[in-house]
Amino acid sequence: MSRHLRAFGADTVDRDGLRDWPLKWKELALLLGAWLVMVAVFTGVGLLIVNVLDPGPLGRLDDSIATWFEEQRTGDFDELTNVGSGFADTINVVGASLALVAILLASWRRWGEVLLLLTALVLEVTAFLSISHLVGRDRPAIEKLDPAPPTSSFPSGHTAAAVALWFGLALILAFHYRHRLARAFFYGAATALVVAVAISRMYRGMHHLTDVAAGAVLGAVCLAVAVWVVGEGVVRCRAPDHELVPSEARTLVTVGS
Repeated sequence: MSRHLRAFGADTVDRDGLRDWPLKWKELALLLGAWLVMVAVFTGVGLLIVNVLDPGPLGRLDDSIATWFEEQRTGDFDELTNVGSGFADTINVVGASLALVAILLASWRRWGEVLLLLTALVLEVTAFLSISHLVGRDRPAIEKLDPAPPTSSFPSGHTAAAVALWFGLALILAFHYRHRLARAFFYGAATALVVAVAISRMYRGMHHLTDVAAGAVLGAVCLAVAVWVVGEGVVRCRAPDHELVPSEARTLVTVGS
């Protein structure tokens, strides 16, 4: 994984034009295999919760937390959580992604960063839709402040998208800006956005605690898979036979240190 992270180091930017497209058949096969595993595992966990754990202590805990959030509602909190939820609304994620694609291509003129972000988001949304359909969990039995989408409660797609998008952006920026305070800011901001989305979705009656927890893990797994697969593709594009030439290897090690 460290080799894949170092593949995005700032000192290796090709200023003469866009690098070769890093996703070949091998990378696409890895993505498909990882996607199938993710869907199978998260669907199994969701069905376990719905059919076995919901009637027991876990289900009662989820219900009590949902009821507690409902009891805390005020006009100001309603407005704040509407904003918090908006950080991962579908239309906002799409708009932010398109803007980031343009900025990343203009800044570093290569496909690696763009494909890292887009791969994480495509994995997240397709896995989320499949898992949600297969699990079919009911949303919390409290008043809902948002229209209920056709997807079910498990997992939280908003939380998963927030992790994939905002932590994906934080990772890309951390690849290029090595100052510790800058990296701390990137990851701190991403964490704050994800927490805001998760709390907002529970407050507004759209998800249980276990839904947002599963969504956060799903988003993190999608991002990790994207780093692994896209990083492998970037390394492959930079040298034949998956090996870095000595000068480039020294540069990547320096960037990653």
